[in-house]
Amino acid sequence: MATCKILFFLFLALYISCGKCDVFYKRVGDEVSMNCGAPSNSDTEWKFDNVLIFNVKGKTGAKRKGPSHIVLKASTNGENLKVSRLETRDSGNYICSYSGSVKEHNVYVVSVFAKPGPVLVQSSDAELHCDITGNSNTQVQWLRPPNGQKHNEKSQVIQLKSVTSKDAGQWTCQVKDALKLIVTLTVVDLQTTAVNVSEVDDTKLPCSLPQSVSQRVVGGKWKADHLSDVSFPTLNNTENKGLHWNGKDLSKVTFTTEQLSTKFDVTLKNVQHRDAGKFVCTVEFEGKVISVCNDYKTGGQGFNKGKGKTPSVKEILTKNVYGIELWVWIAVGASSVVLIGLIVVTVLVRQRNKRMKERVRKLRSMRQPLTAKDYCRLELDQGVRSLPGPRQEHYPRTRTAGPNHTN
Repeated sequence: MATCKILFFLFLALYISCGKCDVFYKRVGDEVSMNCGAPSNSDTEWKFDNVLIFNVKGKTGAKRKGPSHIVLKASTNGENLKVSRLETRDSGNYICSYSGSVKEHNVYVVSVFAKPGPVLVQSSDAELHCDITGNSNTQVQWLRPPNGQKHNEKSQVIQLKSVTSKDAGQWTCQVKDALKLIVTLTVVDLQTTAVNVSEVDDTKLPCSLPQSVSQRVVGGKWKADHLSDVSFPTLNNTENKGLHWNGKDLSKVTFTTEQLSTKFDVTLKNVQHRDAGKFVCTVEFEGKVISVCNDYKTGGQGFNKGKGKTPSVKEILTKNVYGIELWVWIAVGASSVVLIGLIVVTVLVRQRNKRMKERVRKLRSMRQPLTAKDYCRLELDQGVRSLPGPRQEHYPRTRTAGPNHTN
């Protein structure tokens, strides 16, 4: 019986203790406001993890600052304590004491992030963290993209294996239905393709992203360690020009001067045998650097000496001619031929129609209408026409007898 009473009072004390304790979940950078509940004009004392923050005299309002680091960003009028610009180190136990009473506040600063970073290479692994500093046992609810479906695991750290484009988007960490924090993942695959190269030709070094990404590209470059004397351009991202190549020496490597988005190709001019080797394209995001290597070998795949493997149609069409791909020139030429043909046909049809109109006009001018005078003359001519005479009979000519004729 005595044991039951002891347990009862322990649970009662625990209940009363928890009832006086306020719990706050805040994200990094937020502000928290805690109320002491002290009567007016009461002397109050605020502590953080038993280290003094403020001691306030109720009648005079005089404040005495303590050694806690919270002092640098906290303010109080005695009854309320406000702490701004919260950091993870600000998580802990805040105690307000007044007139022999104590009120506790537990503040947990929550941060969410991805390892190794928010920009991930396709097929790589990642970890999502929803860290509740000072309370690692609290379960959270993860909501995954694209439509906020609930994730099976409820731990503060979840593992993502072999990420794909389906994992890209907003991941939400929901804490106690009161706080939602979002981390955005970007899954990229920096792509390059093998190129058949012949000496003396110009060749494009391909490097591209499969699609636009939400993370900002802050820089990048091309590099070839075996060509120390060749100047390659660098990627810059400025407010005026946006993402663009920056470089001056165009004797060996040329590039577009227009604003870039997902394609970071450059052109290697007048390829020689010494140019064979590794060319590395690097794209730098905020907090993440992604590189891709293309290895051009003499006599092997990627680099052919002299006349090599016959290039494919796609390679021929994408070859640069005066800085523009060949298929563009072909399209412009074909369009020009069609346009010229249409113009010639139009001119010929107009000239034909003009000649036909001229012929009809001449024919009409030759067929003059008859006047009344012409009609009278025609009737007169028909009236005086001589009638045919009587038919003359022809008799056979007989020879008459002459004087010397004798019967």
